Amino acid sequence: MKTLVIGGGMSGLVYGIIACKNGVEVTIAERNARVGKKIAMTGNGKCNIGNVYIEPSHYNDSAIVKRVLDSVSVSDYLRFLNSCGIFTYADREGRMYPLSDSAANVVDCLRHQFCKYGGKLLTNTAVSSVRKVKNVFEAEVNGEKIFFDKVVLACGGCSQAQPVDLRSFITASDVTPVFPSLVPVKVRETDGTLNGLRVRANVTLFDGSVLLGRESGEVLFRDYGLSGICILNLSAIIARRLVQGRDGNYTFVLDVVPHLEQDALKEIINHRVEIGDGDKLFYGILHNKLAEHVVRRASKDADASRLATIAKNLSFHFDRLLDWSMSQVTAGGIEGSIDLDTLQLPNGLIALGEALNVDGLCGGYNLFFAAASAIHVFSEEQRDKAFRLS
Repeated sequence: MKTLVIGGGMSGLVYGIIACKNGVEVTIAERNARVGKKIAMTGNGKCNIGNVYIEPSHYNDSAIVKRVLDSVSVSDYLRFLNSCGIFTYADREGRMYPLSDSAANVVDCLRHQFCKYGGKLLTNTAVSSVRKVKNVFEAEVNGEKIFFDKVVLACGGCSQAQPVDLRSFITASDVTPVFPSLVPVKVRETDGTLNGLRVRANVTLFDGSVLLGRESGEVLFRDYGLSGICILNLSAIIARRLVQGRDGNYTFVLDVVPHLEQDALKEIINHRVEIGDGDKLFYGILHNKLAEHVVRRASKDADASRLATIAKNLSFHFDRLLDWSMSQVTAGGIEGSIDLDTLQLPNGLIALGEALNVDGLCGGYNLFFAAASAIHVFSEEQRDKAFRLS
């Protein structure tokens, strides 16, 4: 059986490796010069390859997510990685990394496994269309028509990549609009003096007065707005609403003094005013630049109550999500008439990874799902055969 896999990312490579180990003739067509481009960029080059704590709540609400996670466990994923020579460790938050701490090494291992078992790689290769002709698929590959018995869509992610129009392969009604997710946000209250400053904060996202989400961790101030893992995770909420055609009046509210209650902060500020340290109200509590920003937002003659309130509720009004070049994952994709057990579409194509309308939070969840979606479509017997150490 000849199979074409469109896309040489995580889902495409995992599918190709398992299929090859089960005797299938597989060709991966990758438009970039090398496969695994996004894998090589994850975890700041260390490769945050997965997470110990996988559950549906870390993803958008999708029947596909629930079915795949029921089918593929973290231990299944680790068996696959180990069979490719990739061994991992986890940090306190459950984020998984290869022992080599090298994303490039992970790509090398996956590529080696695929080629070792007879897989064929076509890089700098564009697949412009696929159509069913009797019992086979006709794919236009770099302008040449080639026939395959099966075609797998393992493409569709637009983040840090040239956009792929999935409607070239399937019915338009089966594809949602797509938006950048896990992406910094532009806000209206920009302040260039804060650019590059990192602060630990509790962050809440509101649509008007409606609470949409909470995150705690590091926020990175940029001259255009806000970044950091907290902000990226909350950006996913906005992106998912945009996929659904919903807009909103979004506000990010930062508690930049998360380790002090508001009344306690107010007392400290009052005490400093009383002892003549009115110019040192936030010494030892906030970075000087952030302290100056809080004072400006509160006004110079604000009392201790007002200053404490601003520091605990520093609000930034959302303008827009930043573009694809700064996003980590794509929100939206295929969600129409798909068989949840085989991930097969009505036209016979199989869709995996970022081709699907599935996106997760930061922390290895997206790479895990990409791999899990590929593992999911194989039987237990096929998995056992492929997961043997080699």
